[in-house]
Amino acid sequence: MKRRAHILDAFKTRKKPRIAPSHDADWGDDHQSISAEDIPNDTKASLLLLRSLFNTKVFEDRVPAIIFKHQVYSIVNNKTLVDQQISEMRETKEIKLFRLGKEADEFCIVFTDNYKDHLRKQFTNSDIIAKFIDTVVMETTDVSLNKTKMVEFGFSDKDITHLLRGGALNVRDVGSWWLAIPGAGLFIKNLVKGRESLVRTIRKSKYKEMLQSELEARKLQAVKKLSMQYHMHDIIGAELVTKIQTTSGTLLRLVES
Repeated sequence: MKRRAHILDAFKTRKKPRIAPSHDADWGDDHQSISAEDIPNDTKASLLLLRSLFNTKVFEDRVPAIIFKHQVYSIVNNKTLVDQQISEMRETKEIKLFRLGKEADEFCIVFTDNYKDHLRKQFTNSDIIAKFIDTVVMETTDVSLNKTKMVEFGFSDKDITHLLRGGALNVRDVGSWWLAIPGAGLFIKNLVKGRESLVRTIRKSKYKEMLQSELEARKLQAVKKLSMQYHMHDIIGAELVTKIQTTSGTLLRLVES
């Protein structure tokens, strides 16, 4: 697999120097230098790129921009680094993690600000959702909560039922719930359709492999909502295909389970 896929030029910087403006330019009195903290790390840059591929308008804003953790692996070829940087971003509350999918280790990511905005749009009871944002969203990094924690945060059984009905929580077990994304079912439906369409197309090809450029040129209806590039990062990161560099370009070979 290619060691490092291309990222948008704006995100390519790997070193993090302190950049000061030239003294020769007329910057005015309020200019500031750019610190290392202002430059996104590899994982954050990849998340920003993947978020840019997600058009919430095609879902009529019923779903926020959702990114699977494995999609980042398709860009940054170092899972340990990705996991470490995602953990750091969780601790600083930049992102929220959600368990989404059939596999126990399948997690998706939503930027915290996007998640908070989405919750406010979906819930009519502003008091309950404001408390949910202030406590569950901003004070914890957990992907699930139990009854004790919810009571500690001041939620009644009625409040929890309201959050369940609105899709902010999903039942995990008796007295415990997954943190959830309202409208995620619509996203999953389109993700699965697109994923299956790409895999089926490759499977029908000779030797069950196809040039990436050829696949991207296909007009597949199932990938339109989430975009071909979004789905491409999905199947590569989920290791449904193997990338092989050839003189003709990148070849995608189906991984048979």
